[in-house]
Amino acid sequence: MRIRIFRWKAVGPLLLLFIVLAVLVFLFAEPVARQTTEEVSTELLGTEVDVGRLDLIPRTASVDLGALQVADPFEPRRNLLEADRIVLKLNPEALTEKKLVVERFALQGMRFGTARKRPARPVSGRGFAPQALKAVRDWGRQFDVPLLQLTPIDTLRQLVLNPGQLVTVQAAQALLARTDSTRQALEQGFKAVDVTGTVDSARALADRLAATDVRSLGLDGTRQAVQSVQQTLKRLDAAKQQVTGLERNVTQGVKLLGTGAQGLDEARQKDYAFARSLLKLPSFSAPDIGNALFGKVSVDRFQQALYWAELARHYMPPGLLPREDPGPKRLRASGTTVRFPKARTWPAFLLQVGQVDFSIAEGLLKGDYAATVQGLTSAPALYGKPMIVSARRNAPGSAIAGIDVGAVVDHRASTLRDSVAARLRGVKLPSFELPGLPFRLSPGTGAANLMFALRGDQLRGHWSIGSNDVAWALDTARGSRNDLEQLVWRVLSGLKQLDVSADVRGPVKSPTLSVRSNLDQAVAGRLKAVVGEEVAKAEALARAKVDSIVSDRVAPVKQQIAAVQADATKRVTAERQRLDQVQADLQKQLERLTSGAVPGIKLPKIKL
Repeated sequence: MRIRIFRWKAVGPLLLLFIVLAVLVFLFAEPVARQTTEEVSTELLGTEVDVGRLDLIPRTASVDLGALQVADPFEPRRNLLEADRIVLKLNPEALTEKKLVVERFALQGMRFGTARKRPARPVSGRGFAPQALKAVRDWGRQFDVPLLQLTPIDTLRQLVLNPGQLVTVQAAQALLARTDSTRQALEQGFKAVDVTGTVDSARALADRLAATDVRSLGLDGTRQAVQSVQQTLKRLDAAKQQVTGLERNVTQGVKLLGTGAQGLDEARQKDYAFARSLLKLPSFSAPDIGNALFGKVSVDRFQQALYWAELARHYMPPGLLPREDPGPKRLRASGTTVRFPKARTWPAFLLQVGQVDFSIAEGLLKGDYAATVQGLTSAPALYGKPMIVSARRNAPGSAIAGIDVGAVVDHRASTLRDSVAARLRGVKLPSFELPGLPFRLSPGTGAANLMFALRGDQLRGHWSIGSNDVAWALDTARGSRNDLEQLVWRVLSGLKQLDVSADVRGPVKSPTLSVRSNLDQAVAGRLKAVVGEEVAKAEALARAKVDSIVSDRVAPVKQQIAAVQADATKRVTAERQRLDQVQADLQKQLERLTSGAVPGIKLPKIKL
């Protein structure tokens, strides 16, 4: 009997199946991988990511990406990053564990801030990145960046104020209610003490003993009288302790009311500023002018840095805690996937070393570039080292003379430490509009610096730009300019040098912002010289209008507070005096009783 090793009739269909699978992989693997890369990157970064080409190289476990575009999440018509080609060398062993470990990557044709052919699609959904972008935008709105008001001054027009809009009126009404509550609480306290009943009974006992001859009481009667006096003295002592506690309540309540009265004066200052804002008067304060001119653009720079820091903190968590992700979509109960990290194993994602070295021989961007990324991972505790990013470029005479960028992201411990420092020299600075004014500033070629650091929840940032080739442009679409705008235009258009610095520091939820520039004093001085007198008249009008409304509501409240204080203090003093007087009388009768009970022997006083 002939033994057949192969079933040739089955080998044919099986071989055909393998050929079909190979063709499908060849035709569809790369398009599917490219689409998946775009979708995952867009979801992770919170902005549209486009990949023009993706080639898989299984023989060397490499991926070749081309025409990469990453849109700016804060400006959809601009690319944050654009690259002609990116080559990634993956770790085959980690791939078998469904983990992405990039051993090396190379980048060519990198560009920043390029214009997009079409605006980027907004990223929606409940992912972390869209929520973080919304939270960062809300964070930027908390800064009170005033507009520079340059409307014509008219001190003769009536200033209409609604009393309900004034903070002082609202505070006075609340304080009046507190005053009534304090008065009622004190009245209940006096009733609870019941000093009158205790004093009356003690007075009656003292008067009865004063009219009694001690010798006629006898030994037993004297003993009973002494016990009655001692018990009454104890009740008086308890009443005095209650009065002392009531006195403390009076002092505390009156102190709180006094603090509220001081708050009325502080609230009036806010109402002065509110009334002044309705008149739209120009500010002569140099810090106010600095905030008005450059506050918005400064906040924009800081909130962009905060956005990327928040993404890093989310995708690079400290420790080895389990992480939850939505499970695969099913018709019912998709569930949740929980990943438990293990020590001494590959992270889910790791870029060990990434180096970018290339040169541009001609054009505006000519020069030598060098950038390095080390330790970009989804599990810093497994990697054991902080992520370090550095980039440098030195090309005097080109559009960008020098770039120095350094960043450290240390998420190994529970206290996260993130910092970035960027220094650009000889770079063409982007132009921007001055908020509230029909002017546009083009800084030209200059220098820019950014320092941003997060230590736990403490934020510290510094941003500055400087240029000696400033150009100014008018917004002709806004029509004619008034006198004040023309005055400021004459001041600004004559300045060719620009120095702006902004600092933000404090807790992430409530930091403070300060902005300074060389334009502050120049604009403030000219405004004060030209319209200072008119502004002073308008400010006096605003203060008088506020005082006329507020005084009628504040004065009665302060009078009631003073009346409550005086009445409560008077009653406490009177009750204490009554208790002291009747106690002294009873003590005197007690001494008379004890000295008369045993003639010639003086008994010691009984202290309660």
